[in-house]
Amino acid sequence: MVHKKRILSKTTLIWIAGVLLFLTGSGLWVWNRFGPSEGRSYPEIINALPVAQTIDSSSSACDLVVRRYKQIGREMQFELASNAGGLAPYNVEISQNGKTQQFKDIPHRYGTWLTLPNVDLANGEANIKVTSLGLQGCETTALISFDGARKNEIPDPQSWIRYGSKDNFLDIRPVLKDGKFFLKDFASYEDGRTKVVMIDGIVVKDIEKGIEVKPGLLYSVTARWIDAPYNDWWNNVKNRSVRQQNIWIAGKEHAKSSSALTRINIPEWFSPSPTLNVQFDTKIPEFQPISGKLVAMYRMNDDVPASNYYNRGISYLANVDGDQQISKMHYTATPNYFSDKDENWFGKLSKPEVEGMAGAPGFGVYAYDFEFWNQHYPAEVKQRLIWFSDVIKKNHPKMYLMDYWGGGAYTNPHINTVGGANPKDLMKDYQEPKANNSNFDVLPNGESLRNTFNTTPIDVYPKPMFPIDDKGNSANNFVLLSALHSLRINKLIPYQKNNKFIFYGWNRYMPLYKDPINPWSYNLTDPKGELIMNQLEMMPASQALSFSLFSLVLFDGFYLWHDGGAASRDPNAYHVSKDGPGWGYEWYPADNKTPESEVGRNAKGKGAPWYWDFPTEYYALGNWMAKRVEDVIVGGTNVDLTFERDGNWVEPKKEQALLAIDQKLPFVTAIVKDKKIAVLAIDTFQSPTASKTLKVRLPDGTETSIEMYGNWPSLYRGILKK
Repeated sequence: MVHKKRILSKTTLIWIAGVLLFLTGSGLWVWNRFGPSEGRSYPEIINALPVAQTIDSSSSACDLVVRRYKQIGREMQFELASNAGGLAPYNVEISQNGKTQQFKDIPHRYGTWLTLPNVDLANGEANIKVTSLGLQGCETTALISFDGARKNEIPDPQSWIRYGSKDNFLDIRPVLKDGKFFLKDFASYEDGRTKVVMIDGIVVKDIEKGIEVKPGLLYSVTARWIDAPYNDWWNNVKNRSVRQQNIWIAGKEHAKSSSALTRINIPEWFSPSPTLNVQFDTKIPEFQPISGKLVAMYRMNDDVPASNYYNRGISYLANVDGDQQISKMHYTATPNYFSDKDENWFGKLSKPEVEGMAGAPGFGVYAYDFEFWNQHYPAEVKQRLIWFSDVIKKNHPKMYLMDYWGGGAYTNPHINTVGGANPKDLMKDYQEPKANNSNFDVLPNGESLRNTFNTTPIDVYPKPMFPIDDKGNSANNFVLLSALHSLRINKLIPYQKNNKFIFYGWNRYMPLYKDPINPWSYNLTDPKGELIMNQLEMMPASQALSFSLFSLVLFDGFYLWHDGGAASRDPNAYHVSKDGPGWGYEWYPADNKTPESEVGRNAKGKGAPWYWDFPTEYYALGNWMAKRVEDVIVGGTNVDLTFERDGNWVEPKKEQALLAIDQKLPFVTAIVKDKKIAVLAIDTFQSPTASKTLKVRLPDGTETSIEMYGNWPSLYRGILKK
């Protein structure tokens, strides 16, 4: 019998080839979309800028030429190109109409353009001569043009402050035009990757053209680049970059007061410090802490005594900062309290062993932060925490005791509409308030942590600014409202009703996705040069002020954690080494010679501040502003207010914080005491530069209006008719 070979039909072969082609294409798409690309290079896309006309260049020495240039008010920046390295610093001469200006020893480094900060030119052409001090005979002369009409577009440098990154990726300046202020990005950097720019954590468009802003406030501008859709920022194998610049503009906050309410503005005397050292500990007028409120902070300047803080509304300083009685100090017990041993070790200790470790002195505030443990404690750990805490409570009955790591009975669900907990699922919590934290379950012997702690913290750490929705909002825009809901439920749980309820905050965003680090620029004078240290992203000032105000007006205060000790005022007191702490650094000596080992060579006192801590200044400001309504918020009753939206009145409900999250509503609340009222409102979702006049109805039926700008809180006070 003859067997015929089976031959696949032409149709079958085409089908198989199509499937293989589809699978190959799909695999390539998945690889390109989600696969690693950190090492891929993305050169800058050259934008339209004027190009200098070379007049003379010492081509035989180095081929030095001036290419593009840009004008920012009186500042001129020049893009240099050469076939040689080690040319900086430079001497520069600019000549126009027989007048010559000389600039000596101008530093220059990779990633920036040669910058002359204050050029005095008239409208028209000028010659620029650049001479290298690093390579003899290397110089060039070029023809440029200066626009006299733009000479005064940048306000006086004394009227604004900027700290953060400093390179070609981002260059935000305030621009003054027709009496109005604008934030403008003069870098306009593009390299083909997805670019997203945010002001105070909300996406903005066309900042390269300028965005109008109000003076008297601080704005955090953050730009991110990724070679994927922005909402893939979680993917740490993609090529990602971030830059952040924080800018305060001097000026009066022009906010109107309604006829029924008086606005409590940011005072004209307030500003963040012009240096990296905070100044609230000397500049804010003295005042005693708000009665019954808990404000725990850290001493920031080594030359400022603890009394300056206690006399500026702060009730507790860290145990390493206080120079007064220990009852006015706070202490956070970290894993090193137990020599960094884990919960398995702790869960096997006997009762006498545990009690022998609870020898805490009489701090005013004591917080557990055992971050090496699982946040959901097994029964044996809960039992030993009860034993441990019972000793502390017996010895110090007036101490405020809290478990920051494990949390209160109702921990923050981190509610938002961009991937977090669904607010609709939590509405029922107001009908049946109960713990969502298993740490408070009753043990078989009847004991529990329910009566252990007398202070309930809710964390308000800044959240990732992705994913974003169609309005440019991210999870960070929901943090305040999620915390408000969480503390409100905690207050409804019977065994916590007599507790203190506080926010527990930090001033920066802790990276969760191996986020790229923001390179901060520090100008040193001894030795002279630029030190770049990689830092974390700062939280917006508007958010810091809102956390402070809402925690004090609606609840019992805040505990603001800090990751650094009191600093000296020596701006050169940095010590760097490859195996030192931090996230890396770069050193660019002005003379292009001084080694990094010389950094900090003549440092005086303690180290200099590692970053511009404006959030702490705004937390302190919120404390001062809340003091203006102390007579209302101490002993007053909290009521949410009716407000108008799209021509209709929105009546508040018990779950108003959740409704505000779900529908992206403004949140308007008040404290009423007798006939006095304090109103506090915020819109955490509107554009960071938008202004809104919101009509509200007070408890006595009076209809009035309040002003809301960006994501800044608005505080008012008034007298009710009845």
